[in-house]
Amino acid sequence: MKVTWTAKEPAVSVKQFLFAQGVSHNLWVREAANRELTLNGQVTTPDWPVEPGDIVGYSLPNEPSDPRIAVSQLPIAVSYADSNWLVINKEAGVSSVPGPTNQKTTLLNRIKGWEQANHATDLVPRLVSRLDRDTSGLLLAARHKLAQAIITPQVENHQIKKEYLALIAGMPTENHGIIDAPIARVADQATRVISDDGQMAQTEYWVEETYGTVSLVRLQLHTGRTHQIRVHLAAIGHPLLGDTLYGGDTKLISRQALHASHLVFTDPFTHAKHDFTAQLPDDMQDVITQLSGSSAQ
Repeated sequence: MKVTWTAKEPAVSVKQFLFAQGVSHNLWVREAANRELTLNGQVTTPDWPVEPGDIVGYSLPNEPSDPRIAVSQLPIAVSYADSNWLVINKEAGVSSVPGPTNQKTTLLNRIKGWEQANHATDLVPRLVSRLDRDTSGLLLAARHKLAQAIITPQVENHQIKKEYLALIAGMPTENHGIIDAPIARVADQATRVISDDGQMAQTEYWVEETYGTVSLVRLQLHTGRTHQIRVHLAAIGHPLLGDTLYGGDTKLISRQALHASHLVFTDPFTHAKHDFTAQLPDDMQDVITQLSGSSAQ
């Protein structure tokens, strides 16, 4: 794997230039014995100065397949792919990563199969974002370790914009609001709860449509806690339809009616802004169609 950048301004050294591009200190130290640095196509040293117009290269050995991660040939819906990133529209019912109940057919296993089928040289898929098993929609994967390392600041600083569409019980009293309530783990349970001892969590919402006793809301995460949307909506008395873990009604849909509909990130290699949208899946659209027909009668 090799990545190059063209310098626009002078830099004290190749090392400082690469740090400015987002190469982390941890990666720099960890891969000291494996990396190769080039300047205008020639192998160079970390302390060599960089001038405007210079092409700086950073390369690491290709990552071979990890035998502990099974390969699945089950399909994935790829919304975007380049040498560094994959944007995938995950279907509901697929776990993001292997766990005690599924080691072979998760999204990570399927990405590995996709990489092999597309003759990739780096075969260790790395999810930048994850979704609950029964949440559908867009998520981002890095295709090699440098991509994962260099986008980490965007993840830590919540600079990757993620919006969701959800079907909830009832209608919030305000068409727009921010749910600001800390979330804590419950010992030995999968659930999370609102607690003063929890981690800060903020979810912004907009009511898009109302269909009798059900509303379609758009949500944006300002933090990234486990089950954040599910916990927050249940806490204000409007649980997701189908979310049995947090009191959602399953009459209209059998899984939590939550879809990651919008993903925006800045490519740290090219500085280009990427903006993706995924339409509602059939099961959520069917609920809306049914409710719209009922309200029209």
